[in-house]
Amino acid sequence: MKPIPINEKLVWDYDIPPDAQTNEAFREWYVKRVLTHGTADDIRAIGLETIHAYLPHLYLPQDIREFWDWYFSQPHAKQRYGNFDPLSETAT
Repeated sequence: MKPIPINEKLVWDYDIPPDAQTNEAFREWYVKRVLTHGTADDIRAIGLETIHAYLPHLYLPQDIREFWDWYFSQPHAKQRYGNFDPLSETAT
């Protein structure tokens, strides 16, 4: 599991656990926070590979979900990150 940089400005209401890099619940929560409140720099920092891995497990606002579903359905994204089935998990 690749470490993800944590922008403490995005975690204003949550104590960062000491095991943040290995705590799957925190990592999933943080990726959602980046997608809903982060900047382009925050997205760049966690990387598209991380977003692709966590996206099927995240409940997101519809406009954000639709954007990322669209992005990962594009041929260049499929080639780089693999097929993405937004309905395979909890996507809505």
